[in-house]
Amino acid sequence: MAKPHHVVSQSDLEIFISNRDDFAFEREVFHTTIRHGLAAEHAGLYEDPVTFKPRQFDIRARKTVQAKGFPVTINLAIECKSLVPEFPLVVSCVPRASDENYHELLTTATGNLAAYRHRDFYPTGDYVGKSMRQIGKDKGGELFSGDDVFDKWMQALASSGEIIHADADRITRGNGPAEWVAMLPLLVVSDETLWVTNYRSNGMVEGPPRKIEDITFYLGRKYRLERQNLTYTISHLHVCTRSYFPKMLQEIAGGGDIWPKLFVL
Repeated sequence: MAKPHHVVSQSDLEIFISNRDDFAFEREVFHTTIRHGLAAEHAGLYEDPVTFKPRQFDIRARKTVQAKGFPVTINLAIECKSLVPEFPLVVSCVPRASDENYHELLTTATGNLAAYRHRDFYPTGDYVGKSMRQIGKDKGGELFSGDDVFDKWMQALASSGEIIHADADRITRGNGPAEWVAMLPLLVVSDETLWVTNYRSNGMVEGPPRKIEDITFYLGRKYRLERQNLTYTISHLHVCTRSYFPKMLQEIAGGGDIWPKLFVL
């Protein structure tokens, strides 16, 4: 690591905390989640169920409601990244294939714990992310790319995996009513830093890049639940800006359309 050449002043730290500090960003998102009535945790440690290494999540949130006599739950594994317009996140998208339009639920409605694959929650043909990179300019004005957000969205998946393992164990130990559980990993970035480029099915670019507030990113990430002899798949990562994030929470906290769409209630 290169040795710093200048003393960092109080004003420097104030600017960093106001504009670039991921921890301050996390606390803002955490308190926004609490204000919307979700149960939430911030900055907890857990063991990655795949690598068995200790990790720290940014935020976990949970909302459970009663529907038709049984509990249904939405889990959120939220990671936050404070970006700047000089180094924005660009998501490359293609039309969603018909075999990518699903999400999966954990459920005991069939008797034993199962992964129920619900089709058409993510519409076929809508643009979905397949690659994401940050793009910036060096001192000479030359464009370069980076992947500073890679660790963040991978952390959202690792956190999701641990939640799924824990919920599967909890449900199979219990003797309660039939239960449905959904898992949504989420990456929240700074405003004015999220861009998309859309590619048609023939590989041609459809128009210029544009700023957006939210996008889904296809994953198809499988988790093996050994104790239940079950494989659960998280199909998508949700990426949104800090201004759009409360709108997602309003849908969840206020009993919006996301509940019947997720659970086919």
